[in-house]
Amino acid sequence: MQYFLEGLGFGLILTVSMGPIFVALVQTSLEKGLKPGMTVGIGIWSSDMLIIGATLYLVSLVKELVQSETFNLYMGIGGGIVMIAFGIYMLKHKASVSFEGQTYSAKNYLGFWMKGFLVNTLNPFTYIFWLGVIATQVFARGVSISNTVIFLGTIMFVIISSDLLKIAAASYIRKSLKLKHIDIATNIAGIFLIIFGIGLIGWRVI
Repeated sequence: MQYFLEGLGFGLILTVSMGPIFVALVQTSLEKGLKPGMTVGIGIWSSDMLIIGATLYLVSLVKELVQSETFNLYMGIGGGIVMIAFGIYMLKHKASVSFEGQTYSAKNYLGFWMKGFLVNTLNPFTYIFWLGVIATQVFARGVSISNTVIFLGTIMFVIISSDLLKIAAASYIRKSLKLKHIDIATNIAGIFLIIFGIGLIGWRVI
């Protein structure tokens, strides 16, 4: 019960995040709908699980890597460039929404998945969060394997549940919005991503 409650607390911290991951989820759900939004979410969750696995099994290597100046510099620049690119695309892209008979190909869904995967994987704060949690709350305390599964599983459960609620809410309200409203929301999301990207690059370079 202790590790479930602790996992719940850490998961709730991430649910209130208004960073690039939140932007990617909501923007896609508003413009494209429920299934594309969920596909972006699956990309994000896949990235999280990959990072969790790598951190658990290679914690000493990952810790040294994340703490190195070179890693921080290139991750900041790479992540910033990706976010700026997504932001510019959103600003230039005009919403084209059809609420009836809207279908996407497997290639489209692969693109949605990659969007979520890259936004999360190239976000340095993802590594900082998982490394900090796993190093201090799991390894430093000598937590057993079963309790580690409960702890990390609860965090991921909260993250996925909250993301699904965000996706569903955005997909629901899109039907009451006009194209100009979706364009405004997309432009705001693009501006936020550009700001996040510039901030990441500036934080690492300066």
